[in-house]
Amino acid sequence: MKTKPYYKNWIWYYHLIACLLFIGFLCWGFYLSSFVEYWYSKNAFTNYDILMSFFSVQVNIMTIVWLIIYIINFDKKEKHGILTDRFRMAIMNLNMLVFLIFWMGVVYYVKSGEDSIVNYGTNQIICTIVTHLICPILLFIIYQFSMGNERYEYNFYKKWDIYIVFIYAASYLAYVYIRGELYLQNLNTGRYPYPFVDFQNLFIGNSVWLYVLYLIITFFVWFSLQHLWLVYNNNLIQSIKYKRFVLSIT
Repeated sequence: MKTKPYYKNWIWYYHLIACLLFIGFLCWGFYLSSFVEYWYSKNAFTNYDILMSFFSVQVNIMTIVWLIIYIINFDKKEKHGILTDRFRMAIMNLNMLVFLIFWMGVVYYVKSGEDSIVNYGTNQIICTIVTHLICPILLFIIYQFSMGNERYEYNFYKKWDIYIVFIYAASYLAYVYIRGELYLQNLNTGRYPYPFVDFQNLFIGNSVWLYVLYLIITFFVWFSLQHLWLVYNNNLIQSIKYKRFVLSIT
């Protein structure tokens, strides 16, 4: 429960610093990629488009918007909407996948011998590590101090927050497919942001629609397990806070 005004609360400053870090490195990455180092193409707009196609970049932008709204409305208490702990859980779920995709990508490219982060330029490595690794860790740390304000049931399919995650994931998959088809019409590079959503070179089988079904099932289970863990983590924090409260009044 927030009892101090924002300017006396370290949690507000933590969110502010995290927000500035997200914004700073994301903007720096766009600037370097599109106007200075041209990471993916010699065309500025193509570099911008490729960066915007990454799941991690889109989640970074959503997180920035959420952080700005949270920072501005820090002293407000809401039972529904973007300022609730449940929405924080949805943002955390998406950022956990960004974190895991980063490490899975590192392992995949090392084993396959293809282009990997070690072949990036110094600035690209720094931007990638900050936005894919450090920022999700910062969110996880503050999660431990901001959650636990109430106990959640594990029947999260009856709650709205998990469906934010599902809807965005499904929308992103549709976006990647349509974008790839448009790029194929123009024979451009950078059609697919990740190897596992390269619909011209499927990981499993030969049917695109069956492969899409595999992806939907996989990420439905994946996000559900992450959400289950986040609920457990919240309840563990709540139990610790409750025990401290009992000890303080006895």
